[in-house]
Amino acid sequence: MTGNDASDGYHPGPPRFLQLGESIVDPIFVDMAHGYDRDNLAPTIAGTPERDPDPYEKGDFVWRLREKPDGSKAGLEYAPTPFEEDADQYDEGNHNTAEFEPDVPGTYVFELDAPDGTHELTIKVFPPPVTEDGVELFDIEGELPTDARETTGGPPRIELDGHYDADADEFVVESNPELAPDSYAVPEDLDVSFLPHDAAVLDREDLVIEGTTVRVPVEVLDGPTRLFAAPYDGVRLGMTDEIVFDPDAGTVELPNRPPEWIEDVVVYEIFTRSFAGEKGATDFEFLTGKVDYLADLGVDLVWLTPIVPAWSGSVDTPPGGPHGYDASDYFAVAEDLGTIADFERFVQACHDHDIKVAFDLVVNHAGWEHDSWQDTIADLGDDPEDPYAFPEVDAWDTDSPYFDWFDRQSRTNGIDATPAQTSFFDVRLHPNLNFGNLALREHILAVVDFWSDTVDAFRCDIAWGVPHSFWKEARRLTRGKDDAFLWLDESIPRIPEMSQSEFDLHFDSTEFMRTAHAVARGERPPGDLIGAIETRQNDGFPAYTRIINSTENHDESRLYYEAKAHGHRGDPAVAQRAALAAAFTLPGVPFLYYGQERLITEYGERRESPYFGRDDQTGDIKADPYKRAFMNWEEYDEDHFEFVSNLIDLYHDSPVLGPGADLVREAHRTEAGNDVLVFGRDAGEEKRVVVINFADHPHWIDLRLPVDTYDLFTGEDLLVDRSDDAVTVEVGTLAVFETPTLFDQGHNHWHQGEPLPNDS
Repeated sequence: MTGNDASDGYHPGPPRFLQLGESIVDPIFVDMAHGYDRDNLAPTIAGTPERDPDPYEKGDFVWRLREKPDGSKAGLEYAPTPFEEDADQYDEGNHNTAEFEPDVPGTYVFELDAPDGTHELTIKVFPPPVTEDGVELFDIEGELPTDARETTGGPPRIELDGHYDADADEFVVESNPELAPDSYAVPEDLDVSFLPHDAAVLDREDLVIEGTTVRVPVEVLDGPTRLFAAPYDGVRLGMTDEIVFDPDAGTVELPNRPPEWIEDVVVYEIFTRSFAGEKGATDFEFLTGKVDYLADLGVDLVWLTPIVPAWSGSVDTPPGGPHGYDASDYFAVAEDLGTIADFERFVQACHDHDIKVAFDLVVNHAGWEHDSWQDTIADLGDDPEDPYAFPEVDAWDTDSPYFDWFDRQSRTNGIDATPAQTSFFDVRLHPNLNFGNLALREHILAVVDFWSDTVDAFRCDIAWGVPHSFWKEARRLTRGKDDAFLWLDESIPRIPEMSQSEFDLHFDSTEFMRTAHAVARGERPPGDLIGAIETRQNDGFPAYTRIINSTENHDESRLYYEAKAHGHRGDPAVAQRAALAAAFTLPGVPFLYYGQERLITEYGERRESPYFGRDDQTGDIKADPYKRAFMNWEEYDEDHFEFVSNLIDLYHDSPVLGPGADLVREAHRTEAGNDVLVFGRDAGEEKRVVVINFADHPHWIDLRLPVDTYDLFTGEDLLVDRSDDAVTVEVGTLAVFETPTLFDQGHNHWHQGEPLPNDS
């Protein structure tokens, strides 16, 4: 480390808010069976992080639990194992981080002795949600069981806002709390708790709290100061927000907000080594040559799957294709793609066309060939017969400075000597990284520091496989250099806690994407897509955070493939266009996976799976051979491409189709409920009615008056008939109509013969 951050030094970060039943724990397993969250208490890496730091000594950082509520018997933990049926975590004993499980509600204060002094960290713990018979509802993973949501509803939300009151010489902060739509609480139950950053001069006693508003006298501030807040409705604790006061400038900042440029963005994912259309042809020169194509299509943010050196990118037919999610060096690019200078030229070409670039940051695990991992191996067994397997580890080099950089268990994993590795979903290619080791954290923070100088965003693979404490620190590092830098998480299932000063944009594979696939197959009505959007608010995502509406990505089956191979709609291409129309017109950030615009599943070349003919293996490609197929540059469906291109133009040109406009369940009449989706978008002065048809033929829909029947998408008047209470329009796949008013009915249709909703 080259120096200290003058503001916080080694301070362990912002205060925390928890509910009893939640833990700050960092398990050694990253899979569906061991929870969807990791966290720990960790010192900040002060100063510029080094790529290969010396190991930290045990005495460099010492944790203490200084204060705790009456009746508490809780204490700091090191390397706990929260899942009793599994092997214990290997404990090297060189602890710079800690873990904690509160046992009673109240305030806990921790101390961290560090080279630059002693730091405090406050954790406020709220009572657990309980059933009527007093049973606590949190399960072992710190999550509410699904059936418990029916008892408690979703958590409340806040959105901090503040200003400097010159007359009173104080800052005023409004928290604007609101209950979840499905909450069982009442507004009177809402409360908001405020905690200043423990490194600040500002004390909790200096806050003048009036209900859900707080006033902060300027005289108690000595410089830019961070304040954190969380809502509680008597049952559920909501997500934390953050505000920063600058007493010298008399200004406030909201660092937990996404950068403004995301509000009008279309995201485009490229499976890098498939983009050129044939094996071994993709490199940065080719990608640079296709920037004009991306710009003409209307792409605003391009995400490349990993470009760093990796075993999977260097073999002929790797399982899953040459995906690159097994990094062997985080500070280089793969030789087959070019050089860092070549990559920088690609980024510059994108910037010249107002396209931003996202780097795929894969740091919950590394690759088998990573030098640091190899340094921990003393002896290997014989090479296995399976060309896609790795030899057994007969002995470890426990003296390696990198030995504790990787998660380990204190008994064998059935293959390797103890203390055996743990791996991402038990794939030995992917040894899990140990974020309880401070030197490893510094190494990965140096990765963040290095690439954030070149790119505009990070897409973070399996974000729940990395502790929250690290993401908060990494995001603050990049925002210190560029306050418009974007963080996109992949969390499956989606986790609203990732919105707490960590990520700006979130994937929604488990709800929106899977619903879109089911609708495209004809198994669910299109109206379920509205429910998929509304669920986000019940989950507790803040209104200001942004969520992606993706219908495909490199880990999921292609929607077209699902509709054609497993569905029963007449035309899978129409179903894909309708699903994309929903992704672009419903609230959220629209997303394209390369080839969707060219019907790659119909015209592209499928990848060869090494597992074809093997019943003992499935693999990503065998499950859907087109999910990572070669791009079809020569042959494609021109009408389909034009539809997608026009859809992107409509999104960019519309004042109401961005992620911020309200969603309204607009009343309509149709006999095609299993094909047609109708909803409203309300941006205040501008309002629209959107009609989407998943069928392979047009449908008639009655829309409540007043509404203009001129379609903003096709440029045609779609009027078929007019009556006293409605107009009938004929819609092919997508239509968007202007309207001066929308009335949210709480349902999305009315039947022939019924009076018009709100008709007096």
